[in-house]
Amino acid sequence: MDHYRLRAAEPADAEALRGLFATVFGKPVTAEVWCWKYQQSCALARSAGYPCADSLIACTPAGQIIAHAGALTLPGWYQGRAIPIIQVCDVMVHPKHRGGLGKNNLFTVLLRELLKRIAERLPHAFGYGFPGERPYLLGERARVYARLERALEFSIQPKRGLGLWYTAPLAWDEPRIDLLWERLKEQCRLGLIRNRAYLRWRYAVNPAHRYRLYGLYHLGRLRGWGVVTEEHSELRLIDFWGPGDLIRPGLGALARRVGLELGQQGQGLNAWLPSGYRQSWWGEGRETPVVVAQMCWPGALRPTVALDLLYYTMGDVDIF
Repeated sequence: MDHYRLRAAEPADAEALRGLFATVFGKPVTAEVWCWKYQQSCALARSAGYPCADSLIACTPAGQIIAHAGALTLPGWYQGRAIPIIQVCDVMVHPKHRGGLGKNNLFTVLLRELLKRIAERLPHAFGYGFPGERPYLLGERARVYARLERALEFSIQPKRGLGLWYTAPLAWDEPRIDLLWERLKEQCRLGLIRNRAYLRWRYAVNPAHRYRLYGLYHLGRLRGWGVVTEEHSELRLIDFWGPGDLIRPGLGALARRVGLELGQQGQGLNAWLPSGYRQSWWGEGRETPVVVAQMCWPGALRPTVALDLLYYTMGDVDIF
């Protein structure tokens, strides 16, 4: 390992990192998407007053980038106060530089150093990610990942809403989105701040996907919202926010409207539901290949506590 050099990623590394991404994951990523993910997310964090965690890379003595561990810093909320939340993503090691054990394993060394630097810069942050099973197991053995659960997918079936709930398109810059977050933020015990600034970055200007935003109305009042997309004829509820005790029929009304608009009447919306929203709502969830993993550093929440608190949806993962 002595012949590798670890350093913070810089904007000038983007082209080489996109090449590494294509080698490791077998698909390209555009310069626009890379900028959106890393530079624009950092701007969002800075607007909330947080320094950005550095992504970390490993280089050969000749300067070739052969490994990367990405870190996104986003505004979050924990038990009544604002905190930075770190999402670890795009962890990749060139196939020719894999293998080894302990201090001789580049994946292990890279992630341990990344989390060490994050804990020093943002000691009160919460960190999580969504690896597949194999990279999760590597991270678990390296003691940098702790399993919270397998992400569960539920199918939200269309409902008429009985005239009390209805849905309508909502503008991404609608001021009531911020009011809705402020009114309901105490029900978020741990999670991202889902306000207009976040929705704009995550969905409205996302260069890789196109999303539809709908308001969920109860008795004529905006009570929540849902972000929907269609992928290969599959309808997905990527993200949603609203009162946990009331929103179920609103989501059913949303499934009905989206199905009608996209010519897939009767088809449900596939969604990841936070644990507090699952209670016998939509039947048994289906296990996905995705592991919800907490990042391990000194002072981190116990995984059982984090799982009970964490509000996450498909939208927490940039592949959707």
